[in-house]
Amino acid sequence: MNYYKVKEGKMRILYISDGFVNLSVFDSQVHTLCNYHAQRNVVTLLALSGIKEYHKSGRSNAQYSLRKALRLPKAFIPIINLYNAKLINSNLFNSVDIIHCRGHVSAAIAIYLKRKYKFSIPIIADIRGAIVDELKNKNSILARYYANQAVVLERFVFSYADFFFFVSFNMKKYYSDKYDISIDKSEVFPTIVDETYFFSSDSLRNKMRKKLNITDKFVYVYCGGTDYWQNIDKILMKFKEASSKDKTIFLLMLVKNPQDIKEFCHRHSIKENIIIMSVEYSEVGKYLNAADAGIIIRKEDIINFVASPTKVNEYLACGLRIIDQLDDIGNKNIESSKKYHYMPLQNIIARQQQVYSELVANNKR
Repeated sequence: MNYYKVKEGKMRILYISDGFVNLSVFDSQVHTLCNYHAQRNVVTLLALSGIKEYHKSGRSNAQYSLRKALRLPKAFIPIINLYNAKLINSNLFNSVDIIHCRGHVSAAIAIYLKRKYKFSIPIIADIRGAIVDELKNKNSILARYYANQAVVLERFVFSYADFFFFVSFNMKKYYSDKYDISIDKSEVFPTIVDETYFFSSDSLRNKMRKKLNITDKFVYVYCGGTDYWQNIDKILMKFKEASSKDKTIFLLMLVKNPQDIKEFCHRHSIKENIIIMSVEYSEVGKYLNAADAGIIIRKEDIINFVASPTKVNEYLACGLRIIDQLDDIGNKNIESSKKYHYMPLQNIIARQQQVYSELVANNKR
């Protein structure tokens, strides 16, 4: 791709997010990205918000302008998405150079408004997952109906978006094969990591290991949610088995609802060489530095095949080895995996800036 600078200076970017502060990755993937782009551009975040979060405040350190609009339930259904688009103030589109849309729903809304009002603004569809397969995976009559509706929405997005961002090379290939996307219409940007909080530090490692009293341990860490697909029960039971044979291994669990995990451990007599706690997002990286390996155990399916899990990139940013197989828990000699794609945040920002510049310049010719 040949890149061009926008002579006028700062670009005016409208970033449309498919969620607001209740979105589990809002801070890491939306707020952080907008803040960094705002260092060079004029950024407006339009956050599609559920009813329960609509009246909540944004982040106090935001360098961008915040606008909110209601996100209707099941907005991946085309007719609902169309109605949702009508709730958006189209004046937001009058004074921007480019629109960056997170997810299928946001992209479809932006495309509908562009076609209705005949805006010439380039739209980037930032595809975060395999939404059709996620719905199919629920395996019910209603889920199949939802999946069929999502297919229609997805075809609309891939027919009319001007450019595509994907979170992995596997995802790029998956959608390129499915919709025959031109090679010069897409880029790969893995989930971002704010290196203000996530970085590797020997001095921090020593400090945190001393604080947690684990200086003589080989430490595994799990950081993330406790939904069933995270396989927390399998992780804990495998650790129990491995730690019964090797008392030098340790498990650090960083979760939002530690009480649920503590109750599970109590029922299964898991009480040695384990800490279960909740910490603020800005503190997570400090605790990751105390560990040797980060755990993520996911089902092997298309949904996870194309994903770029935030926690994996946070582990990698802190210099951890990745444990993605249960049988590797207890193996202190596991090699670092080369299959995961980590890109420093500054590189992501720079490359996205180049794509923005190219699209805006081409649009003005």
